[in-house]
Amino acid sequence: MGKMMKKWIFAFMLMLGVMAIFVPKMTEAASTGQLIIINKSTNELAFFENGELIRAFPVGTGRTTDLTPEGRFPIVNKIKNRPYYKDGIPGGDPRNPLGDRWLGLDARGTYGTTYAIHGNNNSASIGNYVSAGCVRMHNSDIRWLFDRVKLQTDVVIVRSSRTFEQVATANGYNLLPPIKVQVDGKAIHVSADPFMRDNRVLVPMRSIFNALGASVRWNAQTKTVTASKDGKNIQLTIGSKRAKINGQTYLLDVAPSIENNHTFVPTRFVSEALGATVQWNKASRTVSLTSPKKPDPGPTTRPINVTLNGNAVAGDAFMIEGVAMVPMRNIFEWLGVSFTYNSQSQTVHASHQGRTMIVTAGEKTATINQLSTTLPAAPIIKEGRLYLPARAVTETFSGGISWDAATNKLHITVNQ
Repeated sequence: MGKMMKKWIFAFMLMLGVMAIFVPKMTEAASTGQLIIINKSTNELAFFENGELIRAFPVGTGRTTDLTPEGRFPIVNKIKNRPYYKDGIPGGDPRNPLGDRWLGLDARGTYGTTYAIHGNNNSASIGNYVSAGCVRMHNSDIRWLFDRVKLQTDVVIVRSSRTFEQVATANGYNLLPPIKVQVDGKAIHVSADPFMRDNRVLVPMRSIFNALGASVRWNAQTKTVTASKDGKNIQLTIGSKRAKINGQTYLLDVAPSIENNHTFVPTRFVSEALGATVQWNKASRTVSLTSPKKPDPGPTTRPINVTLNGNAVAGDAFMIEGVAMVPMRNIFEWLGVSFTYNSQSQTVHASHQGRTMIVTAGEKTATINQLSTTLPAAPIIKEGRLYLPARAVTETFSGGISWDAATNKLHITVNQ
């Protein structure tokens, strides 16, 4: 009985020892708040932190589907300038196929010694199926990731058509709430959830263009999106950081992409290209777009015919907001009124038979026969011509006005 008790005690102590070894690692992994996803279908790596996708990078993976292991593996070591032992190439050497950063994975019974995310000595290999099992990155990208990622952060490697966010959720990673989109203060329906990539929000193509009133065309052969509105044409290509606006090339912070059969475009670029303003509320995870203000077309005008003392007056007279406007020069020349025009101040000084008028374009206040007068409408310059309210003519030079609605004709009489 004593020997049996000793065996149970030994087994219990052994179990505690095992827990002491492994539980801290599990706790640390769960508390990093980080996750890396590598999708071999697209050869991309996504880095999540604090519930959101921070950046995505192109990578190179195994030459065959079985070489790069699939599953969930923690990062167990971080090594700078790891030598390439196979060919005796020292760490940091430009010839080193591992680059100068190594993030070792606990995969297939190895403990960070065989499988890793690392740099490269051939940047053209990134994005391709080229390695013996490791995941290659551009050296600048792996340096950024190396400095940011924590030990025991899990790396999920998959072959999937799902978005990074969908893969993250399926692996128990808690994402922040979905991003909402508003246009002019109203929430819009989006065909798929917007997402953050490289600190930029991407939204479904048709959702954003329809909301901003742009027409959109999709060329499946070239994978090109073209949106048009008010004479402005925007062209974006899937996977390319080069975009065009009316033929002029611009560089994007993040490339458009196809995720789960939906085409996503960068919100800020396309919105500002169409004249909208963009605001991002991090707390509510809301993108707010404000449509550009349409220029004020001004009051509508209606052409009218004018007679002066029974004679037709040449020039395009018109009615605006109930006020008849007549061409100043035509009227004054017919009456024999002398006048001067100051183009800088847009002011007219007119006189005839001891009667005077001083008017300024855009101002209702005028001086008529030395008295300050408020005109029914301000004089207007239209296509290089100055138009006056007909009433200003009759009040200055003593006359009257009658309106014939049947013939759309204004009759002006002036005493001479």
